[in-house]
Amino acid sequence: MPKLTKMFISNIQPPEKGQVIYRDSILQGLGLRVTPKSMSYIVEGRVNGSFRRISLGKERQLTPTNARKKAMKVLSTMASGKDPAAEKAKKKLRGATLQEVLDHYFSVRILKPNTVRAYRSMLPRCLGDWLHLPVVAITRDMVEQRHLSLRRPTKQGTSGEAQANTVMRMLGTLLNFAAANYEIDGKPIILVNPVKRLSNNRRWYPHRRRQSIIPDHKLPAWYAAVMELRHQKVKDYLMLLLLTGLRRTEGASLRWEDIDFQSKVLTVRAELAKNGNEHRLPLSDFLYQMLHRRYLNRADSEYVFPGQGGKHHMVDSDHVIEGVAEKADCPFILHDLRRTFLTVAERLALSYVVLKKLANHSGRNDTTFGYIVVDVERLREPMQKITNEFLRLCNKKVQEQDSSSQ
Repeated sequence: MPKLTKMFISNIQPPEKGQVIYRDSILQGLGLRVTPKSMSYIVEGRVNGSFRRISLGKERQLTPTNARKKAMKVLSTMASGKDPAAEKAKKKLRGATLQEVLDHYFSVRILKPNTVRAYRSMLPRCLGDWLHLPVVAITRDMVEQRHLSLRRPTKQGTSGEAQANTVMRMLGTLLNFAAANYEIDGKPIILVNPVKRLSNNRRWYPHRRRQSIIPDHKLPAWYAAVMELRHQKVKDYLMLLLLTGLRRTEGASLRWEDIDFQSKVLTVRAELAKNGNEHRLPLSDFLYQMLHRRYLNRADSEYVFPGQGGKHHMVDSDHVIEGVAEKADCPFILHDLRRTFLTVAERLALSYVVLKKLANHSGRNDTTFGYIVVDVERLREPMQKITNEFLRLCNKKVQEQDSSSQ
């Protein structure tokens, strides 16, 4: 049994395969494990009768003297009945950061792409300085104060309350996940979710359903501002949202395989739809012509509205929306186009069932609705009526000017 010294170690010839362990003659339990490509210090001992071998570190990172000091601490821990490997695992669990929990959550949960994008967008923006904090360090006071600070007016005219609530619900979900999956000695690392403070103190902001739409008298200016945009892709995207009521990501994520030009039907895949149900809409004449033009002039991309390079779908940018809003003197967010679509549809005296099918609302609380099957062809005439009404409204100012000049 050799004494592990710098001289001895420098003369060791690595084996061609496998490993060789040289045990120190000075400190029982310390050894040097040698493989064809590396040398590492190890500690061997027993914890409550069970054999344990613990790695201390690479030989180039520790001197023999430092390795003995480190080994003595590990052996002392073993002698007290504690498993160093288990203690290391506990320390790692206690130090699990919010970012690590988020990554773990994504790796085991099947989430919609929209949900993943929302987490990856909102958490860095609103809780970026917390991502590298251990989740056990996030306190009730921190949650309450951050929730309060996130309430601020936005450029789109919103209060920020909905965003504050959403971010904290995301945080609460991740902390519940950590409590369910990260345990030390049978106890979760988080005993009480700090986000519960918002419920206990009634600090959640009330849900105020946004009522904003693009009013009739603003539609001509809005349409004119859209038509002045430099990129045809963005023009078509905004018109698609207005004339279909699709949510922003449903529209942006459309692929050419989702458009059936023969039957003139557009399909939103189930994994993209908010309620998880496939959504099929007939194309009005205007939409068919617009999409067919895009198809004939398509780039080498599977997406109807490709992003830069064509590998991904486009991402709508706030500055474009702000530009249209400023020119039209009509502040709006993209979801306002969906509300405007449904408002105009309702005004045309379409049936309740047709309205719900156009919106792809699930009707979970409506048992009767769940039994009604509406064929996509039944929606064709309503879709054409809605498009015709929008085109009439968008050109209303032009028509009035033409008639007054005659």
